[in-house]
Amino acid sequence: MYVVWQLIIINFNSKHTYIEGSICSGKHHNRKENVGKLTHFANTIKSYFKTPYSKQNINIHLNNQNYYTQTDENGGFSISIDQDCDRSSKITISGNNQMLDIVQSYPFFFKISESKFDVISDIDDTILVSHTLNHFKRIVTTLLKTTQKRKTVPYTESLLEYTQQYKPNYFYVSRSERNLFNLLCDTISYHNLPKGALFLTPLLKWNQLLKPNKSKSHKFHIISRLIEQSGNKSYVLIGDDTQQDMQVYLEVIKKYRSRIKLVFIRQVGPIRTEFQQKSCDALVAEGVPVNYFKPFDKFNPDLLKNVI
Repeated sequence: MYVVWQLIIINFNSKHTYIEGSICSGKHHNRKENVGKLTHFANTIKSYFKTPYSKQNINIHLNNQNYYTQTDENGGFSISIDQDCDRSSKITISGNNQMLDIVQSYPFFFKISESKFDVISDIDDTILVSHTLNHFKRIVTTLLKTTQKRKTVPYTESLLEYTQQYKPNYFYVSRSERNLFNLLCDTISYHNLPKGALFLTPLLKWNQLLKPNKSKSHKFHIISRLIEQSGNKSYVLIGDDTQQDMQVYLEVIKKYRSRIKLVFIRQVGPIRTEFQQKSCDALVAEGVPVNYFKPFDKFNPDLLKNVI
């Protein structure tokens, strides 16, 4: 049985809505607070044995209008439409004349509201401790750490909590694969982090785990699309120094300098390498305030107040 595994609907304004998702084999996801290690392990493993709905025509029915597109080889799809919508809008997605269940429990509709700034953040080792520097520890964390056992990064947790008073829109842009969509959504929900649209890389099969061959331009393209479709919005960028966030953010700032108000970069390891420091210096040279915080630093609200 094929289902809509992951769905994002972003209404930027009255004339523009962006829809993105993934279709694969699966069933409805019900978030549970107390999942045991074995169940968590089994669910995570199963997510890499899903069959993508590859190269299939689909029909998206929204507000009595039909929109047609095709999934890619990984079951992913995206489409931009010139239509307004809100939380009350009815949407159905079908393929081969059969309606597909939308199975996620995490919100999928996001209406871009007026705000002083919006937030774009990485996930792994930026808001959640993921051990991306150690491949073995990262796998163990993903497979064996249940939602309630996953640790947040105290600094960015405080930062995100503080930003909520300004009511920004949140976007999480990560190189994690869509197989982990439910896991990441459950963790964000469990730790009461701000809910925002999750942009992940395509579904992987189990035999691609060791060599996933993910696009190096994934984050840049997603962030560019968000900035270009959001009028004159300003942004705060949050990332870390392990997965080329500084290099990506440098590209973003060079292209959209006037739109980026502030950058936060987490130092993951105990020391900064020469390359990491030079990457930070390159960001600073562009004239955008950068806070490259250390593992045990505490968030200072004045850093945000000074630029908003």
